Amino acid sequence: MRKIIIAFLLLCVSGSVFSKDYGTIGQLFPIQEPDLLTFIKSRLNQMQKDGELNGIRKKAIENVEKHAVRPEAVPGLSPATADKSWLYDPTFIVNQDIQDMSGNYIARKGDKVNPLDKIPFNETLFFIDGDNISQVKWLEAQLKNIINFKVILVNGNVRTVSDQINERVYFDQAGVLTTKFGFQHTPVMVSKEGDKLRVTEKHI
Repeated sequence: MRKIIIAFLLLCVSGSVFSKDYGTIGQLFPIQEPDLLTFIKSRLNQMQKDGELNGIRKKAIENVEKHAVRPEAVPGLSPATADKSWLYDPTFIVNQDIQDMSGNYIARKGDKVNPLDKIPFNETLFFIDGDNISQVKWLEAQLKNIINFKVILVNGNVRTVSDQINERVYFDQAGVLTTKFGFQHTPVMVSKEGDKLRVTEKHI
């Protein structure tokens, strides 16, 4: 009983010690740093009043439009100085099983597949430098005798060339097709020949 009474007294003493008010130890100051979101909102409102925000928005739109009609040119290409032609085999090896929605196998891992055997391809692809006047004129002459085709720029303004030839024009972004077909000069014609594609650099 004596031990219980002593423990009770110790708890009372310790409780009173921890609950004691020591007052203010140092001077307190209000937080001066503004709220980040409030600051951003205030800055945007000021930019809107000054017209700065509209200027930034207009410049951003212009940059997007400029890049859309004139993407970065495919590097390493030059005008052809001689005719050159070769066959490109699009066959590839399937790296995993491919099944349709019903579970039927379209192709199995390790199979060799030639897309030209599966997908009809009757177009002629033309790759040109849109800033090269001679290549654009050459292209116009070629299109008079061809029905199915696609025009693909490796350099130049998509809108300008499209208006000039009155046809839809594409761009080989990042040189994906250029690298695949392996040509280094333009203009280039690509068309089907048997189960392969004939790639031809033309000297004009």
